[in-house]
Amino acid sequence: MDTEAAQPAEQRLDSAFLERFKLLDQSGALEDLAKLRRENRELDALATDAASLFVLSSIEAMIEFVIARLVERFVPSNLLFLIENPRDRRLRQYRYRGVERIEEDFPREAYAALRRRFQASPFMVSFRELAEEDSMAAFAEAAASLEPELALPMRGIEGLFGAVILGGKIIGGEYSELERMYVDRIVRFLSIGIQNGLHYESAITDPKTGLYNHPHFMRRLEEEQSRAARRGIRSGVIMLDVDRFKLFNDTHGHLAGDAVLNAMAETIHAAIRGEDVAARFGGEEFCVLVMECDELALLEVAERIRVAIEELVVPFEGRELRITASVGCCLISGLRGVDAEAYIDRADKALYLSKSGGRNRTTLHRAGLLDRASLLRARASRPEGPQPERAAEPPKP
Repeated sequence: MDTEAAQPAEQRLDSAFLERFKLLDQSGALEDLAKLRRENRELDALATDAASLFVLSSIEAMIEFVIARLVERFVPSNLLFLIENPRDRRLRQYRYRGVERIEEDFPREAYAALRRRFQASPFMVSFRELAEEDSMAAFAEAAASLEPELALPMRGIEGLFGAVILGGKIIGGEYSELERMYVDRIVRFLSIGIQNGLHYESAITDPKTGLYNHPHFMRRLEEEQSRAARRGIRSGVIMLDVDRFKLFNDTHGHLAGDAVLNAMAETIHAAIRGEDVAARFGGEEFCVLVMECDELALLEVAERIRVAIEELVVPFEGRELRITASVGCCLISGLRGVDAEAYIDRADKALYLSKSGGRNRTTLHRAGLLDRASLLRARASRPEGPQPERAAEPPKP
């Protein structure tokens, strides 16, 4: 009697299944299947991460998001993001040790070598491969402190615009194939997001100074006016204008004038808080939106900017250039029916009073008193440094 035939049908099926399972296991097909499932899970995670990434508009927020996703899988010893500005090719650097941001510059020449390498071959590459190439010796030396493991290009529609350098893992040995795949894909998504962010920045910033432009400032002012009306808070507008700038340009030349405007923009940006908004309003005129302030705080910010500009020394072709600025400011009251243009007009009138009152001073426009204002003037001769002082109320112009 056939023993196999005598076995119950269920047992025969189980035996056949086990035999096939063993054959599949021996052939490596099951391992391939498990790998495929892991890859599918990674692809699902990537799709979710990409959707979350594209919602973000700030380059810093995108980078922080990607770092958080990487840290969920492993902790890299170092991370460096190198990003070129589309207008002037200045190199932005975001460097991290572990997850902590650090301020250390990567040499531009070393990045240039990596850029040329990626233009020839735009794919993720290990540091070991790069170190073996003669043309990458300068890069390898500069990157050594990063304990680099991988380098990846950042590419968008307009081509290569940056690179990412990834240090080795703090624990867990070398990067696995799946980890490399995830890093490669998430950097590709990040590149698209950052290029979109760079183009958005270009649309809302002044090409000469890097501050926000006039249209964006007016949008932010309108938003702040609406917020002030809803919440009953107060903010302020500062307008400032370089004194006798035409004479300055006629004397020193327009290139010197450009250098002064750039230095002035940096000075204004350094004198305000992160939440405040600085813009080039046109020509030699600048504006600042000071968030959530009272009259005294607004005057303090305006004076801080004015004094910093007065103390500014701009080296240019062997000369030391100096300028002063007149300043006008007003509070945003949040009153309904008062639009953004009205606040610009008030700050502009206060600026006119600073000009007509002797220049290099600050004037606060007080709503409800037409063009009446209180003047502030800094006296550099005081031992304790320039301090604002209330001057006599000027006559109406």
